[in-house]
Amino acid sequence: MKYKISEVSKILNIPIDTIRYLEKKDIVNPVKDSQNNYRFYDAWDINFLNEYKRLRSFDFSTSEVREIMHHDNLKNFIDRIDERQCYFEERLKYYTMLIQKNKEYRLSLKNIKSNLWKCTFMQCPEIYYFIHRFNYQYVTMNNFDGLFESWLNYFPFVEPIVEIQLEAIKSREENNDYSWGFSIKKEYVDAFNIQLNNKVKHIETTKSVYTVICAGDKGSFSLALLDKVLEFIEENNYTLIGNVVGNLLTRVHEPNGYCRYIEVWLPVEKK
Repeated sequence: MKYKISEVSKILNIPIDTIRYLEKKDIVNPVKDSQNNYRFYDAWDINFLNEYKRLRSFDFSTSEVREIMHHDNLKNFIDRIDERQCYFEERLKYYTMLIQKNKEYRLSLKNIKSNLWKCTFMQCPEIYYFIHRFNYQYVTMNNFDGLFESWLNYFPFVEPIVEIQLEAIKSREENNDYSWGFSIKKEYVDAFNIQLNNKVKHIETTKSVYTVICAGDKGSFSLALLDKVLEFIEENNYTLIGNVVGNLLTRVHEPNGYCRYIEVWLPVEKK
C-alpha cells in the first residue's frame, strides 16, 4: 500500500513541511514518481517516521536520530541511551532547583507591597557577587576572565544586584555613587558548580535590616531612598556596619508610573 504525503501527514499528525524536511535530512526516503515527482510512502517509511518521533522524545537531535537509524549498532545505541540518562538526571536537578527558585521569587513578588518601606531585622542570605557597572559606566567585559559570560548562562539563579558603599551612605547628601552587578546565592553556586574568581565577592549571612524600596523611571535611583531604613536603624539603637546590597525584584508599570522594586539588606550591629 502506498500513501501520499498528505495521507502520511494525517496518519502521523506530522506537518507536510516537516516530512519534507525529514526527507532532506535523510530520515526517510520515499519513492518518487518519475513522471510527476510525487512522493509515495509505504509502511516501512511510516515506521521510520514513527521511530523518528519516538527517538526525538528522548531529546535526541535530528542529526543524532539519523545516525541511530542508519548507522548505530546495538552498543552505540546503548551508549547513547546511557548518555541520555546522565542528561536527564542533570535536567531533573536543574528543574528541581528552578522550582525552588521560582517559589522563592514568587513569594518575594507577592510580599513586595507588604514589605515596601517596612523595616525588619533578619539574616541576609549568603551570596556571591561581582560588580560590572559603577554608576552608569560599565567595566570592560574582558576584565572578568569569562566570568560575565559564564554567569549569564545561569539566569534566573543569577540576579541583578546593587551595592552601595558604606562611605557613600555616610556622605549621601553630597554623594550618590552606587554599583550594579550580578549575585547568586551560595546554594546555587554549590549546586551548579558555578565559576568563581578573584573578581567575586562573598557575603556571609549576617544580621541585617531588610526592606523593599521603590525607584521610578530612568535616573531616579538615589541613596536618599535609604533614609527611612537608616532612621529605623538609628531609632533602634543599631549602627550600619558595612556596604548595603540589594536585588532588583522587578520592573513594572503601576498607576503612579514606572516602578523598580528593589529588596535591600543593611548589615547592622547593636551600639
